[in-house]
Amino acid sequence: MLDAKDVDHTNGVEELEDKLRKLFVGGLSESTTEESGREYFGQFGEVENINILRYDDGKSRRFGFVTYATDDGAKKCLDEKKQSAHSLDEKEIEVKRAMPRGNRDRNASLKTHKIFVGGLDTDVDEETI
Repeated sequence: MLDAKDVDHTNGVEELEDKLRKLFVGGLSESTTEESGREYFGQFGEVENINILRYDDGKSRRFGFVTYATDDGAKKCLDEKKQSAHSLDEKEIEVKRAMPRGNRDRNASLKTHKIFVGGLDTDVDEETI
């Protein structure tokens, strides 16, 4: 018998919230560290994680990802971009929503997915659902 605690409770809403909290950050200075990034991005909300990608030799690839604890932090960060460009370690940087690898549609991760709803009475119409 399957117990409720054995079931993975990840659903479309949680996945969407995760996508809304994660931002791509490009054009970083080679000297930018996780600490300086956390300090800068922390002004918009609580930073859950910051990951600056590096080559095998430790040299910065000059881009990374920031994940906020809530989607409000990410939204504030993106709203700030509308007012003025983001600048970190004396370099203008690009900040935008992170997209899954290979995803060409800019809004694909924010689109609603279809779900199956079964077991309905025959008299339930589309408007009721």
